[in-house]
Amino acid sequence: YGWYWGPLSSEAAEKVLSSEPDGSFIVRDSSDDHYIFSLSFKLNNCVRHVRIEQDQGTFSFGSYAKFKSQTITEFIEKAVEHSRSGRYLFFLHRRPEHGPMRVQLTNPVSRFKHVQSLQHMCRFVILKAVIRKDLIQTLPLPRRLLDYLNYKHCYS
Repeated sequence: YGWYWGPLSSEAAEKVLSSEPDGSFIVRDSSDDHYIFSLSFKLNNCVRHVRIEQDQGTFSFGSYAKFKSQTITEFIEKAVEHSRSGRYLFFLHRRPEHGPMRVQLTNPVSRFKHVQSLQHMCRFVILKAVIRKDLIQTLPLPRRLLDYLNYKHCYS
């Protein structure tokens, strides 16, 4: 799925989405070890980030009990379908005095349309193939490359 960008920093996500229209989004690995995925999206010409919750085998936006899915793919596909049809809109709460922000996920931004460096692509493939991150150090690779693989979210 092109909307999944892997280990991408929030700063890099902002760069990717900066020239995209409102409703554009990507899914990336969360920088917080308590979460698997984060969603970066464009709203009111500003890039925002939210963590996708995973609890008891379901993915959701926090307390939205009505909108849960068994897989991240199903979750994103349903979010896009509901955003495009207007049947269900997502609201993220800011500070109480500002009220909720309406979120529409209508335009997935594909990583396949953005040419990344060879270094970026190699790191992405290696990290995707390694099931346990604690085993990266056991790979038969030069120390400098192992250090690069272990450096969190260094894509630009």
